[in-house]
Amino acid sequence: MIAPTNGKGAREGVRTMSEEAAIGGSGKSGQQLRDELRGPERSQEENAKRLISGEAWRSFCRSIEEAGAHLLEFPTGETATPGELQAQAMKYVLGLTQGGILQALQLSDPDTPRLVRSPDSEAKWGAENVDNQYLWCRVGPHAQYLISGNKNNVFEALLETKDGYMQLGDDQVFDTLLLSEIECDAEGRFEILLAAERPAGFSGNYMQMPPETRYWCVRQYFADWESEVPARFEIHRVGGEGEAPAPLTPARMAELLDEAGLWTLQSTKFWQEWIDQLRRDHVKGRLLGPVPFVGGARDIVYGNDWWSLEPDEAMIVEFEVPDARYWQIQLCDLWFRTMDWATRQTGLNHAQSYIDPDGRARFVIAHRDPGVQNWIDTWGHPEGMIQYRYVWTKTKPAPRVKIVPFERVREELPNHTPSYGLEERRLALAIRHRHLQRREPVT
Repeated sequence: MIAPTNGKGAREGVRTMSEEAAIGGSGKSGQQLRDELRGPERSQEENAKRLISGEAWRSFCRSIEEAGAHLLEFPTGETATPGELQAQAMKYVLGLTQGGILQALQLSDPDTPRLVRSPDSEAKWGAENVDNQYLWCRVGPHAQYLISGNKNNVFEALLETKDGYMQLGDDQVFDTLLLSEIECDAEGRFEILLAAERPAGFSGNYMQMPPETRYWCVRQYFADWESEVPARFEIHRVGGEGEAPAPLTPARMAELLDEAGLWTLQSTKFWQEWIDQLRRDHVKGRLLGPVPFVGGARDIVYGNDWWSLEPDEAMIVEFEVPDARYWQIQLCDLWFRTMDWATRQTGLNHAQSYIDPDGRARFVIAHRDPGVQNWIDTWGHPEGMIQYRYVWTKTKPAPRVKIVPFERVREELPNHTPSYGLEERRLALAIRHRHLQRREPVT
């Protein structure tokens, strides 16, 4: 149930996932998954000894080693470059390790909150949306936080208070707020109060943190990659200005190494269970209809399935354009990551797609450029995950799929489908590369 707004962009109360929400992979989530992952309880003294002896560090390194071995054991096909998929698997593990290390560094202390990007264009995980920038920040309901920033001209952003990561069994979303709902000044500047309870008399932008809250998260949505600029966010703990964190103890560092190792290894196994399920249940030429998923955002329905193509085949996906503020379709690789979206066209959204006069969108998934605007590049991979999202939607049209010889693609598309030349493609890809610099600035 969506919590009511106060007319100034604030929402109150906790929202619960619909009973119809699907669970991917092994089907485990929530408390069941948390119980399975729970490690041995150790005293502060035991953890201090583990750190000083080097055992905590060795345990962290073993987690990374096991993550890499787990992926190398997964059966794969081949691309034109032998061993490429295994090489990508090791790059994936590096990105997951970066995500795990974030848990022990920037995301370790709710008293010194820091915003970080995760995933990003290189360190990918969880079939992230090619149109999203993801920001995470560690927070806690024992404190209040003031978030300030500027909307700029980003298409939209979804702000959430959460208990954590769905791959760790923490799949609750407590409060949400859209950037478009936030009250701001004429120049787009805003402030948001994050607190366990709304202070008496406070009428500004507000998000609630129930007792289980551990993170504040942002998904920024980009539709027009040529012109949109990310919104800016800053956060500080109210009353914490000028305070230094407590000294880092050996016991605490051992705990952080354990958290980093668990995050890395469990992310590897959890998302690969999704891939295994999708691959096992795959029916060539079928694409499942859209449904909400446990752990996904409240206003999103997802269509998750598998694709596989021979070198001379293409897949045509078509659907009625949904009555939605935003929608997109994309490919992911064997490792549950989006494919290279900055230099290749591996996904398209509603603003980037050609819509036929009959109100339907048609996409060609192929290893080669078919000369149409709505080509989605397979990156030369023989198989992978296909995913589409309808966000803030009133309708949920199911797609139709047809597998055809590549040479017959134009025959299968409507006669009025315009051609898309090499120069047009080059310019479209250049927009993607420039957009990456704006989405992930270094300063």
